[in-house]
Amino acid sequence: MYAPQLKTFFAVAETGSFTKAASKLFLTPSAILHQVRALEKEFDAELFVRSAKGVTLTPAGEYLEKHGRELLRLDAEIHREIKAITRKEETVCIGTSMLEKCRLLYDLWVLFSAEEKGCGIEMVNINMGQGIPEKADLIESLNSGVPWMREWQFFEICKVPFGCAMVRDHPLAKKERISFEDLRDETVHSINDGSCESISELLARIRENGAKLVINFESGMKMFWESAFTRNIQLIPMCFQDILINMTAVPLEEDFLLPYGIFYRQQPSPATRRFLDFIELTYGAGNASGIVPILT
Repeated sequence: MYAPQLKTFFAVAETGSFTKAASKLFLTPSAILHQVRALEKEFDAELFVRSAKGVTLTPAGEYLEKHGRELLRLDAEIHREIKAITRKEETVCIGTSMLEKCRLLYDLWVLFSAEEKGCGIEMVNINMGQGIPEKADLIESLNSGVPWMREWQFFEICKVPFGCAMVRDHPLAKKERISFEDLRDETVHSINDGSCESISELLARIRENGAKLVINFESGMKMFWESAFTRNIQLIPMCFQDILINMTAVPLEEDFLLPYGIFYRQQPSPATRRFLDFIELTYGAGNASGIVPILT
């Protein structure tokens, strides 16, 4: 780009002197002359008329003085955009919320960044009711089959069982595992009405065994917070126990499992692709050695 030569050109035009321009730009007069000659060679035109009194602009120089600042502006803008694109390609943006937490990704990033020191990380808050920000590259979550998940690719790390959450003085809170018979005549709340086969089967079994099932389509966090003040039982994936307030989570006797892992865009950025490859290799070989986290 022509930015250095153009800045020199404007300094000479404003001061009317190669020597004064050199002083203004903290360069030598020969360096100023060299840059002006390079610009004149590029345009194949003389830009200044030299005389004993200094320099003045030629018609070509006057035209460049009139339009050259726009060229400088475009040059700066192009540099900014290219740098932004490069930063984006070398940055992984992780979408998070109270439910979609970095239960695994934080420790994985620590391992990854020790090898890929040039990659950066960015966190962005997501609100499923308002849509996922376009900049989000990865989301760590259960794969429960809700609509947004169908638009992303998914890398499964493990499977998470279901359990029941309740206030700590509830009679069922003392059990090690809860059976469907234990839920007979209880009111059980769920935030999912069966978006996948596993959840549909689980809800059907709860109804068949005499529990009152309430499907709550409001915010999951709102339901959890309100349940801390009631005797209601919440049906939850056991990985959600880390967000419970004054409640206890007890796993079900029978295993109804949901895949848990990383959602990523259909066309991941280069940095995201490298991180995903690292995760796949790490979980392929690292779990047996105990060097990476996993949910149980």
